[in-house]
Amino acid sequence: PQTLARPWAVPGTPGLEHRIGGIEKQDGTGNISYDPANHDFMVRTRQAKIDGIQVPDLDVDDPDGARTLVLGWGSTYGPITAAVRELRTVGEAVAQAHLRHLNPFPKNLGEVLGRYERVLVPEMNMGQLARLLRADFLVDVISFTQINGMPFKAGQLADAIQEANRGQ
Repeated sequence: PQTLARPWAVPGTPGLEHRIGGIEKQDGTGNISYDPANHDFMVRTRQAKIDGIQVPDLDVDDPDGARTLVLGWGSTYGPITAAVRELRTVGEAVAQAHLRHLNPFPKNLGEVLGRYERVLVPEMNMGQLARLLRADFLVDVISFTQINGMPFKAGQLADAIQEANRGQ
């Protein structure tokens, strides 16, 4: 596919030395450039590279037509899966999905988020994904964060999921 990526510069190749500094590099030469039109072009070129990336649609595990979706990414997969499994064994309806691509997001993410009354986003940070989802999709996600350097525990997530299911 056409990626718009430049060819790799093999280290030591004459004429392909890289320069460090400046806000932007000039298109075609790599020289430092402060030209506003060039900066605009380069920003749009980088965005076009991202826009051209094809990522698979987001798969959702929702056997019961749940009203709450737990959406994770990264290291939250295991604890979320364990919590969802635990809750389903006691009859709690909850859907689960796990993002593997954050930029670009899967094309169907907005549609997936729109199917649920509540979206709980557990994160091992200050809630950056939740903020992106709110900004990009205008969805009032429920951010559940932990920043103590320890992984989530399944029971801890199960409690948060139950609260979300009750609309609290």
